[in-house]
Amino acid sequence: SRLVREGIAYARSAEVLEEKRQTVSMNAFLDSIACDYQDIGKAVSFIPWQGNDHFSVRRQALRRIMTNLLDNALKFGNQATIVLSAPRQDQVEIHVRDNGPGLAENELQAVLAPFYRVEDSRNRHTGGTGLGLAIAVQLVQQMAGTLSLSNRPEGGLDAQIILRHRDS
Repeated sequence: SRLVREGIAYARSAEVLEEKRQTVSMNAFLDSIACDYQDIGKAVSFIPWQGNDHFSVRRQALRRIMTNLLDNALKFGNQATIVLSAPRQDQVEIHVRDNGPGLAENELQAVLAPFYRVEDSRNRHTGGTGLGLAIAVQLVQQMAGTLSLSNRPEGGLDAQIILRHRDS
């Protein structure tokens, strides 16, 4: 049933979003997501941006993206950190960093494809459907953004979302 639910979510994420963009305080939005995880005992922290943090996003889509990334980070590491920055006025960067083992270089791009799984067991607790990151990629692309993964020098993975301001 989990595979069916994720398959339906993946198919829906391929559709053009009808959700309207809203200007939000990214600090408040991302902090609320971190707090939701903290409320259920998960080690998720948030490092806010000190500059103008107001940005136009599709809130539901971004919440789904963040949930998928944080769930993965906590699955492979025991803590996650959300970092917000806005290096340019028309762009926002969100990083989800974990302290897990990272990925082999040849898997950094592969895990973003549908049904690709690093952990290939059929165990419900350790194996996933291989759709979470693919859904996140589609939703980010629909918001004129990119999602990329890189290994952190100190260990762990860094999932970087770059969103560009766009009217729609």
